Amino acid sequence: MSAADTATSMVARVALIMNVFDEPGRRLRLDQVVTRTGLPRSSVHRILKQLESAGLFQRRPDGYCLAASPLPRTQMVDHSQLRGAASRTLERLHADTGLVVHLGVLFGRDVVYLDKVAGRSGVLVPTRVAGHTPAHASALGKAMLAQLPAEEVDAVVGERLEKRTRATIANLATLHQELARIRSRHGLAYDTEELAIGLCSVAAPIRTSDDGIAGLSLTGAVPMNRLQRTAPFVLRAARRISQQLGGTDPEAAVSGSQPTVSDTDSMLSRVLRTLTSDAWV
Repeated sequence: MSAADTATSMVARVALIMNVFDEPGRRLRLDQVVTRTGLPRSSVHRILKQLESAGLFQRRPDGYCLAASPLPRTQMVDHSQLRGAASRTLERLHADTGLVVHLGVLFGRDVVYLDKVAGRSGVLVPTRVAGHTPAHASALGKAMLAQLPAEEVDAVVGERLEKRTRATIANLATLHQELARIRSRHGLAYDTEELAIGLCSVAAPIRTSDDGIAGLSLTGAVPMNRLQRTAPFVLRAARRISQQLGGTDPEAAVSGSQPTVSDTDSMLSRVLRTLTSDAWV
């Protein structure tokens, strides 16, 4: 099984487990989750532990339950359409660049990762499916925060910004300046070692039919000037996913029709494959 297949399978299992908790406050024991999902007991136990560590589940004496969340439950769980629409794009971006590709959504002040396709270089990126990281500390998070009004950003992020590295944005004033720059680039966001030392990212927002906000990013241990070569294609891919989901894209309305998925894929492949084989490692 390929890395992309493994990632997709993992996301499907997470979604299957979360969806058996179909009523507010429902609590299920491990054996009940196994019976309802039909998944191996070891897999269910491992995923429940990871979801608990991510803060999405709570374990109590009478079983597991969904953690309390300020977001509607449907926003936390039902992302199957988004994952399906983005799956091919994630796999193609990974195949063409060898970089780590993320699909994520905002969950309070954090990014929650819906999918991750790992890179070929073996570089460790400290993220995992169903895991979360501070939104202000990554290109993926900033691309999504930039879609919110300033007062909503203040309410979501709060006054204290967690530092992940020396380069992480540490105060609201600087964050708002950065978000303004991202808006001026039509949603395109970057980070240089803000989430983890040695890693750079480029990201773009995705709009869904219900005006929800998601994002797509590329991450790797590569110089920013090289990562910037992929930026137009990351932005175009995110816009195309938005169109597939029925989301609004003001920029597309101004510029006219957008290329098809196959056009985007082929164009990206041709450009990236003109680079030398060591350009990404």
